[in-house]
Amino acid sequence: MSELLRIERLSKSFGRRSVLRDFNLTIESGRVYGLLGRNGEGKTTLARVLMGVIPADGGSLHFKGRRITFGASDYKREFGYVPEDPFFYDGMTVRGMLAFNARFYPRWDGKRAAADLDRFGLEPKAKIATLSRGTKLKLELVTALAAAPELLILDDPTSGLDVPTRRDFLRDIIRELAASGTSILFATHVVHELERVVERLLILHGGRLILDEDFDAVKARHQASLEDIFVGLVSGDRK
Repeated sequence: MSELLRIERLSKSFGRRSVLRDFNLTIESGRVYGLLGRNGEGKTTLARVLMGVIPADGGSLHFKGRRITFGASDYKREFGYVPEDPFFYDGMTVRGMLAFNARFYPRWDGKRAAADLDRFGLEPKAKIATLSRGTKLKLELVTALAAAPELLILDDPTSGLDVPTRRDFLRDIIRELAASGTSILFATHVVHELERVVERLLILHGGRLILDEDFDAVKARHQASLEDIFVGLVSGDRK
């Protein structure tokens, strides 16, 4: 598999609080990376730095061998992003919002967007202002998938979804995307959801990755559930 994204010695602080410290990670094409960490460990900060929402304090990012600088926008056409708290222009309709986003993504798949609206039970004419948080999350997923991204960044994406949609997303959509060559960085603190889909397990603690390893190898070595492995590693009981 080829290298898609390389993060080297990334650091980010807010005042005196250091959130990411010398953070290193390489993401390869077509793999599912599960990033586990407690609340406040820096998962959302990492996603926002990668998406260019906030600048890093230090380190470097390379996408397809090209260095990404803060303020650059071209690379974002190849990224999909589903934040924990979705943001839309409330005055738009669902259809209008999708049409607006389609202008920014050269590989936009309108047929996929229409199919996913139906799959998630979204009404194209509905005003975004009338949608619940869970429905807005579904719309975020529709938008991110229609962009046909090479890298999909998910920041606790299932926390507001109903159970059927969450199962559909975890069981079918993530596997379908990975099979098509899309890389996925799935950041969450909900341990059991990753167990179904993760290939490469990442555990973030104290601003650094304390684990970056194939999930099957981790399971074979520890012979325990992912939850027990996670708790043991962040508490220092396992190596």
